[in-house]
Amino acid sequence: MGINQIIDELSALKSNIAEISEKVENQLRADILDNDDNKLLTVFVSRYMENRNLRSKMISQDLFSDPCWDILMDVFSARLNDKNISVSAVATAGNMPHTTGLRYIDTLEKIGYIYRERDDWDGRRIFVKMTDETFRMMKEYFLRVLQKSQEYRYS
Repeated sequence: MGINQIIDELSALKSNIAEISEKVENQLRADILDNDDNKLLTVFVSRYMENRNLRSKMISQDLFSDPCWDILMDVFSARLNDKNISVSAVATAGNMPHTTGLRYIDTLEKIGYIYRERDDWDGRRIFVKMTDETFRMMKEYFLRVLQKSQEYRYS
């Protein structure tokens, strides 16, 4: 067996490994996203938000300013709990000034992560909703974090 044949076989093996890895990743993603049981995820996200609030109380918020993440967390949590969240509630997420919150809502809306929807019952109120793709992204992120936290606990 010549060196070129070994290189070809290694290249084919590398290609097969990459293909199998992609299939496993896609299956994992499908399993995560097809899971409609959000109870554990809802509790985990709620505790995550409580921990962030505790951090803000104990350590200067100026050190950990993350307004877009705070907004996404509030909107994601609302969707997990089948609740609506108003623009004014979202704009004050993370204890930021209202105008700053509105500016970040605009930013997240422009990049397609969230959108606004008028309340059918009260036309003066506008809700902030998360796009399906952003919801899947956030859900996958938190399920992976949850999975990792369980792995650390038992390792």
